[in-house]
This record gives sequence, C-alpha cells and structure tokens, in this order.
Amino acid sequence: MEHVEFYKRFPLLVPETLDPLKADGYIETSEGERVRITIDASTHGTYCAGVSTLQKKISQFYGQIVKECDEQVGWDRVESFDKKTQMMRLKLKDAAGRDHSVYVDLSSNVFSSNVEENSVSMESTKLTRYLETLEERCEQLAESWDLLDDIDSTLCVLQPQHPKRHELWRRIAVTSLHTALIDVSPDRSFPKLTVYGPRTTTLPLNTRAKAVRTLWSPTKSARQNIGCILQCTLPSAVFDHKDIKLECGVCFAFVCEKETADQVCANDVCAQPFHRTCLVQWLKSKEDTRQSFTTLFGKCPYCGGNITVGS
Repeated sequence: MEHVEFYKRFPLLVPETLDPLKADGYIETSEGERVRITIDASTHGTYCAGVSTLQKKISQFYGQIVKECDEQVGWDRVESFDKKTQMMRLKLKDAAGRDHSVYVDLSSNVFSSNVEENSVSMESTKLTRYLETLEERCEQLAESWDLLDDIDSTLCVLQPQHPKRHELWRRIAVTSLHTALIDVSPDRSFPKLTVYGPRTTTLPLNTRAKAVRTLWSPTKSARQNIGCILQCTLPSAVFDHKDIKLECGVCFAFVCEKETADQVCANDVCAQPFHRTCLVQWLKSKEDTRQSFTTLFGKCPYCGGNITVGS
C-alpha cells in the first residue's frame, strides 16, 4: 500500500516493479519544474538527473492511466513498460484461459490489443472500459477461437502464417491443386467455405461447400466436418507445403501485398495459380489479349491455354 500511495503522490514516476521498488520518471518541484529521477530499492539507489525540460512530451492521459491502475485495473496486470516508446503492456486472460496482450501507447494516446484489429483513442474511452469491452469481445469469440484452434492444430493451414486472434479466417490445403478459404464468424454456427483451384474440379467442390449450413455438426472436429462436406481426405498439419501448387506463375510468390494466388488456369493439366494483379499486368502486356468491359481474355503464361481474369 505504501508503494501505491507513493505513485498516487508522484504520478509521473513509471513503476517497473513494486517489490523491490523500482521506478523511473519525473517529479515536480514546488516551482513547477520536472526533475528526472530513478529509484532502485534493490541496490538502495536513488539517482537524480537534475532539472529537465522533458524533450519528449508526457501524455496528457498519463495521470489517468496511473490512477486507473491504482484503483481499478491493478498493477499486477501490467507486464511491462518501455520508457523509450512509452508503451505499457497489460495481460488479459479470457474464460477459456487464453492469454491476450493489451497495449497502452502513451506516445500516440491509443489502446490496442491482439483481440481487435483497430486501435482506440484514449480520448474516446478509459482503460477500464476498454478492458471491459475486450472481455465482452473475448466471450463473443470464444466458440470461433475454439474452432480456429482446432483447425490450426489438425489441418494444413497455409494462411495466415502467424495468425492473430482478430483474424477469423484460415486458408487450408485440400488437395495438391485445391485450397479452401474458411471464414469463421461468431454470428454463424458454421463457417463459410470457398474452394479455389482448377475450374472444372472446383465447381463440384464449391457445390458441396454450400451444404455446410445443413451438414456442419458442432459435435465433430473441423477436420471431420470439412472432410465430410467436401468428400475428400484432407492433408494433416504436418503436410509438406511443397506438394501443393501455391506460388504465382508470374512473381513466384504465394502472397503478394496480402493477395493470394487464387486465379487458376482452367487447363487441369496446367492448373497454375496466379495473383490477380500479376495476371492482369501480364495479359495487358501482351498484344493478343482482348478486353471486354472489365474482363481480360488471353493466354496462360505457362501452358498457352485460354485464360480470363477480371481487371
């Protein structure tokens, strides 16, 4: 309690640990000047760096954040504070025991987390309310995260390579020529499935995927459900990605500016995938390419067969 009272009295001191007491920051003199000070009780040291004009402006919300940590949030939830970037990191554990990180950016005056994609201004909400909103969101997404965790552990996930909690989708390998996009939403009791690959074989797979609404069973695993719906044996999580045609035939990359190579040559023997942007640029550079409104008609860069793409 003595430490808490100490920080209430000196809100510009940033606590690193409470026991032993370690703090770094500033104190205000009676003349209104700010003095840089470092306290380290483990070495019985106090270091005063003299009067400072504070070249880096302290956030106007600093005192409010310290007060909330004192009275409501609790300092035990603060995992770290970077003095250089003025970034505080707090921990949040949901009902399922998942750990989440919450960031208090005092240089930009925003809150952010791995739960939500967008940051929130400190002008629009307080830290306490932001944490309450995140806890509510975690509760809403609990079943979606259960499904995504199941997918990540049992299926061959191609994208995203390092998923964040706010990313409610997965791209998985289905066959050596087909991939499937799984879109999970807390508003649905089943995911949305879209299969990509050679047109002639993808059409029947996507017809089956439309039956997900009626065939999806919450008592089965994601692997069992998707395999049953698409009527195929899915690759495992340790499946060698080299056995799947993924890279764009123009730029030779799987992902280009967040775009995946989902435009596939209709020739089943070729079945080469391309990024839409890469294929459009390629076809526009060829004299024999025809265009009707926003659709380009040309030749596949690999097999020379007919290929179309919307520009």
